[in-house]
Amino acid sequence: IAVGGKKTDKKKPVLVIFHHGDFSFGGSADPLMYGDNLTRAYSDFIGVSFNYRLGIFGFIDFSEIPGGEKYPDALNLGLLDQIAALKWIKENIAAFGGDPNNITVMGFESGASSISLLSACEQAKGLFQKAFVFFGSPESAYYTTENARNIAKKLLEETSTTTMEELQQLSTEKLKSAAQKLWLNLAIPTCDGKLLPSNIFNAYRNGAANGIEFIIGIPQNERQIYKSFLGQQHYEDLMFKSVEEMLSHLDAERVQDVNNYIEKQAKTVTKVEAHAKVLEQWHALSAYLAARQLSAGGNKVRLIHWKVKPLIENLGSGTVDVVSAFFGNVKTSQMYGNVLDPTITEILQALLKKFINGDELKLYNNEIKGVNAMDWKEFPDALVVSSKEFKRESIEDKLTEIDSLLEFIKNFHTRSSHK
Repeated sequence: IAVGGKKTDKKKPVLVIFHHGDFSFGGSADPLMYGDNLTRAYSDFIGVSFNYRLGIFGFIDFSEIPGGEKYPDALNLGLLDQIAALKWIKENIAAFGGDPNNITVMGFESGASSISLLSACEQAKGLFQKAFVFFGSPESAYYTTENARNIAKKLLEETSTTTMEELQQLSTEKLKSAAQKLWLNLAIPTCDGKLLPSNIFNAYRNGAANGIEFIIGIPQNERQIYKSFLGQQHYEDLMFKSVEEMLSHLDAERVQDVNNYIEKQAKTVTKVEAHAKVLEQWHALSAYLAARQLSAGGNKVRLIHWKVKPLIENLGSGTVDVVSAFFGNVKTSQMYGNVLDPTITEILQALLKKFINGDELKLYNNEIKGVNAMDWKEFPDALVVSSKEFKRESIEDKLTEIDSLLEFIKNFHTRSSHK
């Protein structure tokens, strides 16, 4: 918990930060996620971060393993940890000068996906009033328990065990080692129909997230950053497998359109980069669909499209730069090969402060020296951030080069489950 400035009788708004890491790694100790610079710059709110269980310790279904029926919540323990943290914050933050009825949650990648899921979760109802989600959507969760059950079976094979009792006798290090070998079988949340609705997008449209105001962020040039985290071989494996999974959601005609696009792209870039371009477009459209469904369900939603160009092309420019800009962690951004214009940071931090405080998301002429007036309108318009300017425009037709994927999003109304 970071409390800036002097203690006052007036309760301060609260910002809760969800860390990223594909539900498998990371934590609040990541220097990228430090909010200290932000809370020092804006001492009229309180910052909070926390950790939650990850990987096989937080997201796995043991129901078909002998003895595993005793652990029905295992497939979403990480989310239950997040709910427990939010409940603790709501119940105790007043002792630190915070307002328990004015809580904003902020997450990136899997942290953003977590918030997207909790927004439709009955157990998380009323635990936050505003949500900032960047590069994450409900699409990051499994829509059936089959995948989570398969991870449990693969874990037994990898550890040469057959029952829950045998698994529980293994050391943490041996379990971690086994999980690392199964890294492509991502342990992530599952829309089980109990903790989470079986179809989050439809739940949004039906008002499941009522009472929450959203900022939803979509990056451009994000895919390259994965190389620095995963290495070339793992990056390639992930891109190919993820596109294969993506295609399983589409009908035959759209699958052919995607394959045609990959073939065309592969004439000018490598095959893995052609797949990566498809995957990035799919993620962008998924976040856009979440915004669309939330707006249709009555939520106030604003979009931000990050188009700042990287100084080093192969490192990309996305979540890392956005986190650095909002939190004021300039050195972290430089580690990834970029140097952000300080005016970008100043504008974004000013808008974030207004969002947290519940003020109108607009800037007046020279409110920030040399910056013109800006009014951040609600969906479907987006605030587009580039290296040279901020502008407001529709981005629907700018998120994909594959027309049939855009049609898929436009025509999306109901989907009972994913394959």
